[in-house]
Amino acid sequence: MSLKAVDIHPSEIVIAIRSVQSMAALVLAALLLYFFHSFRHAFLQHWAFSTLALAVYLGFSATTSGLYLAGPAYDLLRLLCLAVSLGAVYPHVVWLMIGTWEAVRQKVVSRRLEIALVGAAALIGVFSASLGALDAPAGDLRTLLRVESRYALTGLAFLVAGLLLWRAQRTSGLVGARIGSIGFCLFGLQMLHMLGINLAIRAGYPAPFYVSYSGLLDFLFQSVIGLGIVVWLLELQQQRTRRAHKELQHVRRHDPTTGLPNRAMLVEELEAMIGRTGVRRVAVVSLGVNRYAMLNQALGWQRTEQIIAEAAQRFHEAINQRCALGRVSDRDFVIARPTLDEPDSIESWAKSLLASALRSVDSNGQEVFVTFCAGISIYPDDALTPEKLLQHSKDALVQSARIGRALTLYQQIDPHDQGRVDTALQFESELRRGLSEKRFELFYQPLVHVADRRVAGFEALLRWRHPRRGVLRPEAFIDEAASIGVLDELESLALTSALKQLARWSRQGRTELMMAVNVSAQCFQRDDLVERVVQACKRHAVSPDRLELEITENTALRDLPHAAGQIDALHREGVGVALDDFGTGYSSLANLVKLPVDRIKLDREFLRGVLRDQRQRDLVAAMIALGHRLGLEVVAEGVESTAQFEFLVEHGCDLAQGYLLQKPASPHECAFGPIRLPD
Repeated sequence: MSLKAVDIHPSEIVIAIRSVQSMAALVLAALLLYFFHSFRHAFLQHWAFSTLALAVYLGFSATTSGLYLAGPAYDLLRLLCLAVSLGAVYPHVVWLMIGTWEAVRQKVVSRRLEIALVGAAALIGVFSASLGALDAPAGDLRTLLRVESRYALTGLAFLVAGLLLWRAQRTSGLVGARIGSIGFCLFGLQMLHMLGINLAIRAGYPAPFYVSYSGLLDFLFQSVIGLGIVVWLLELQQQRTRRAHKELQHVRRHDPTTGLPNRAMLVEELEAMIGRTGVRRVAVVSLGVNRYAMLNQALGWQRTEQIIAEAAQRFHEAINQRCALGRVSDRDFVIARPTLDEPDSIESWAKSLLASALRSVDSNGQEVFVTFCAGISIYPDDALTPEKLLQHSKDALVQSARIGRALTLYQQIDPHDQGRVDTALQFESELRRGLSEKRFELFYQPLVHVADRRVAGFEALLRWRHPRRGVLRPEAFIDEAASIGVLDELESLALTSALKQLARWSRQGRTELMMAVNVSAQCFQRDDLVERVVQACKRHAVSPDRLELEITENTALRDLPHAAGQIDALHREGVGVALDDFGTGYSSLANLVKLPVDRIKLDREFLRGVLRDQRQRDLVAAMIALGHRLGLEVVAEGVESTAQFEFLVEHGCDLAQGYLLQKPASPHECAFGPIRLPD
């Protein structure tokens, strides 16, 4: 064996140092993988692979040196360990450069290219180990391929990586990135230094006294690299946390559709505006969309939100930088304007705002005009605090909407009208308080198999226990909930409560029951509807195939392609869909075949006349037959008499629901066994 190269002078010190280096590299690789799973940055994964390959190289290199000391009897095993060692060192360099490129360019290297490069590097390493393996005269060639080429490639790779990282991070202010870059450069220079020593030894110069301890420098610089990367990633984590906090603050203080300040932030801006010196008056203008609930139903939630966003942009263009604009509910904007004008001039300015927001949209071939009405309060004439000013401008807005006027000043409301306004505002306040005080609850009405009167499941029906008016059905409050922006919260409450109850019944052994939950047009239009429903099922450990969403005919047919797509997506997750109040909308028969629903629910109005009107009997019988021809289950709502139920049995209706079978009831009052009909 040649004694000219450093790598073929193994010693116990070298073996010990490389073993320690290998273990340190394993620890760093584990840290990098941990950070990769936290941050999901591809470069962290590739640096982890690079460090892992380095650990393999160092570990098997130490083993190779140990086998060399053990004598020629272990030459074959030593050659195998050498092949593994060198087969890992070049992929170590490739992964290092891939990760560095990704960190600098913020792009991901394709998996195919990565495999090709790493595979080629591993083959080169194995080839260099096998070339002239046991041929003593080939010692210089082996040294060139196994040692010097490795030092050269590794040194250049680390040096280039360090310089690139330094350049990419020079403006970031991250201390860890700079430490890591310095560590990369120092390790690269150390590798090139070792290359120079090897070349000098082969030229006949004596080896420096510290050569056997050079691994300590390698270990030191690797530690600097590891420290720099860890500090860098901790700094990135801190940055991400800070950014997430800012985003959360922004979300809490801004409307998601328009990006405008919400009520809380608008109050702060209004307070600051009032506190400025030189402000004589501040006009607070509340602007509300006329017929908001009807627009929502006619156009769909997404289209309505788009129109709201466009209106916000027009309002923004119509005001100057001294004004504050915010969205305080689904249908309402507020503009605060510091001014020296008298009320008459303020009123004229507000009318121009309303004119700027006027536009028409197409709804199923019909031109629909989107208009606003407004209410104005003025500081200090009407109130001195932001909350009072906002309240009074809302009072004036409610008055405008009530009497069909475009604009009302708070000063123009007489005491008699104010009483009506107060009643409307009181109902809104009670609705919000009802949510916060958990006064909304679900009642459950069974869906019963007509053939044997077994309970198939329940429909969840939302009720409001009003402190003065008793138990209210949705029609008493749902439009107001939509107009003030709490409908989504109400529907989430209904879905969550229904799934919780279904899970409770399942734990009691009633695993065959399904649950039907009503969904509004606004909720059904949401792009994240399917995801929200599936996640809710997972949270409560309820299989999605036990849940059914009920949509009205008009909800589905306003945007038929979107409705069909939503239903298909729900079906893919196992969620059923029923068409509620079937026959009360329009184009029912023409469009029913285009909607992939599971059930149709005949409206209660159809069943009321079957006992006295033969044409009504024929119509209901035909609707049941039509549903069956289309492969749908048919549910009859509003069954109130035994004769009606027997009619449904006669015509093969699948399910029935109504007071005859059971009124909507609290969970502990629900019946589960075969329903007995009264004599």
